[in-house]
Amino acid sequence: AQRAFAGGVTDATEALAVAQTIARTGAHAEAFALFSQLTRWAPNRAPVWAGLAQEMSAAPADATAETVIAAALRRARELDPTEARYRAELALRAKASQPDGEAHDDDKYVVTSQSILARRATSAANLADVQDRQLYWLRAVVMHPDRRVSEMVQYAREIAIPPRTEDELFENIPAEGDQTEILRARVHRKDGGEAFPVEEANDNAQPRIRWPDLVTGDVVEVAFRSWTAGPVGGRGDPPFYRLDYAAALSTHPLLYNEDVVESPTDRPIFTEVVNGKAERKEEKDENGRHVVRYVWEHPPNVPDEPMAPPTSEIVPVLLMSTFRDWTAFRAWYADAVQGFTEPDAQVRELAAKLTKGKATRDEKLRAMFDFVADDIRYVNYVSGEWWLPNRPQQLLARREGDCDDKAILLITLLKAVGIDAKEVMVQTRQTNQPSIVRAKGVAVPLFDHGIAWLPGPGGGTYLDATSPQSRLGPLPSMDARAVALHLDGPAEIVALPASTPDDHGIDSTWTLKLAPGGGAELEGDEHALGDEAFFMRSYLTEPGARAQWVEDHLVGPWFATVEVEKKVEFRGDLPRGGADVKWRARSDGLARHEGPELVLPLSPSQTTASQIAPLVKRTLPLWLPSSMAPRKESRTIRVVAPKGWRFEPLPQGGDENGGAFGRAHLDIAPDPRDPQALVVKRTMVFDQSVISVEEYPRWRAWVQRVDSLMHKAVRLEPAGGR
Repeated sequence: AQRAFAGGVTDATEALAVAQTIARTGAHAEAFALFSQLTRWAPNRAPVWAGLAQEMSAAPADATAETVIAAALRRARELDPTEARYRAELALRAKASQPDGEAHDDDKYVVTSQSILARRATSAANLADVQDRQLYWLRAVVMHPDRRVSEMVQYAREIAIPPRTEDELFENIPAEGDQTEILRARVHRKDGGEAFPVEEANDNAQPRIRWPDLVTGDVVEVAFRSWTAGPVGGRGDPPFYRLDYAAALSTHPLLYNEDVVESPTDRPIFTEVVNGKAERKEEKDENGRHVVRYVWEHPPNVPDEPMAPPTSEIVPVLLMSTFRDWTAFRAWYADAVQGFTEPDAQVRELAAKLTKGKATRDEKLRAMFDFVADDIRYVNYVSGEWWLPNRPQQLLARREGDCDDKAILLITLLKAVGIDAKEVMVQTRQTNQPSIVRAKGVAVPLFDHGIAWLPGPGGGTYLDATSPQSRLGPLPSMDARAVALHLDGPAEIVALPASTPDDHGIDSTWTLKLAPGGGAELEGDEHALGDEAFFMRSYLTEPGARAQWVEDHLVGPWFATVEVEKKVEFRGDLPRGGADVKWRARSDGLARHEGPELVLPLSPSQTTASQIAPLVKRTLPLWLPSSMAPRKESRTIRVVAPKGWRFEPLPQGGDENGGAFGRAHLDIAPDPRDPQALVVKRTMVFDQSVISVEEYPRWRAWVQRVDSLMHKAVRLEPAGGR
């Protein structure tokens, strides 16, 4: 071992294994010397300090040795706070339930079980319409001197509906840190007794709890602490931010919410409440620490309604971040990615190859956009610098990257040919929590997307080359109307272009040739723009997959008995990112018989109102998904009657103009070129995507009128009459 330490070991892991081997032989003096050496070689390894304490404990102890042992154990626990052995030994040595010294500042915030159970007794219990009652919720966030952050959470809930399956007895701990330890977990029985769960790890190696059998009236109580893996706020470290909701759904009502945030005064964690304020706020500085406490004695509980905004948009939310504003965040980010978009020889060579023979700026832009979209596979993997994007050279080596990786590569390629582009961080309408990033007094970088932006007239041009089959044209609907932060220019949150229904949707022409038995031959010609064209390119590029996708997505929602022919024509590189698909199909039962008549429906069987406006009255706004608004669907359907049949009087069409909501149009008329045919023209447009509570009755009434207009059918009878 001595020879190994003199030059035989090459890394700290190997040296630690040598020291631990000597310790197991009982040669404590020699092992102590090796661990002492390791505290200088590898001072940030918890087992080094634990080994040092163990070997010191093997020798006769005095007061000085006990102090050193305790200090070594505390250092081991600081480095690995979730290791229960270090905590237990410190507690044993202190002869107390908690470790001594600077164990954990947040221990003082843990309340007794009796005080939590008292809330159940003083609050009228109505468990008829709830799944459980959240009696108590506390989150204590502490930044420690080494700039790691711990979060201690204590919560308790009263069971209303007991678990009905084995899976429902498992509880994943809602920890947001990288390392987690459970401090308390118990069941307070309705009859006054206590029971204790089993602790185990879930699939992600995070602890979880398996409760014993629970009954109505039991209260489960949990306290846990989680830690960031390392210090926060440094170059390349992921930004530290947290959200805490001071509210709950009415099916899980919350009775009490408290947050405590403690940090050094020279490195504060900034806080702000959006969508309301705390009932009590206490703020103070002491011993170089800044402490702020928020309390909600009567937190709001909101109903669970379909298509409601995210909870962050309708209830008070406490925001916590190490960034005071977007200027501070951008300064951190700019320092971390400095030089990422500077073209090197490899990038310049690739840019020259891609733009060879391209004379105009638009041609060069399209060539590099298509390369980044299609040749760089989308894979969401973590970069070597964690929260930051990968460098362009890494993408070119791997031929894969995620959204901000691809944006950085596109920006770098454009710069190589003299086209200026900038990075933009986006919170898409998939995340859809704009109030979080619009908050004042704190900057929470809750972004889920990265794209590029070309400065220019009319607000410039946004470029999203994230997914294969992305094309230059309208912004994807998840980006349109979203909020974003430019990494250049004013440090403020902006709204991305709103887009219009004409940018996203489909324009179809169908021909239905009916047979006397109700069957039909069908032909379809579809032209798509925006998101619709993107999905077509994604699923129709391979000829073998086309027929099934057309059947499932284009024809199936209208007619359930249709079989699409294998040969489907597809063109995906039309101007402005458009796409065309042509298909043929047949059905043995497109129209139904009612006595001697044939009845052909002219709309899908499911109404629009049943999907998006099922509630007569709402208490929360309605937010339509990006796939629905903005969107335009135009369809021309030519119906050819069987020989010897004729159409009965045609149903009336019309218009339903919803103003800002959208519009609908239906026209059913004989085909002037063919007495055996009629032409149906129907258009549905959804524009406004956020419907307020005050607007909802008018909006729902309009949607119902659209359904009444569109859900029509045509009838045919034999030409000789009934």
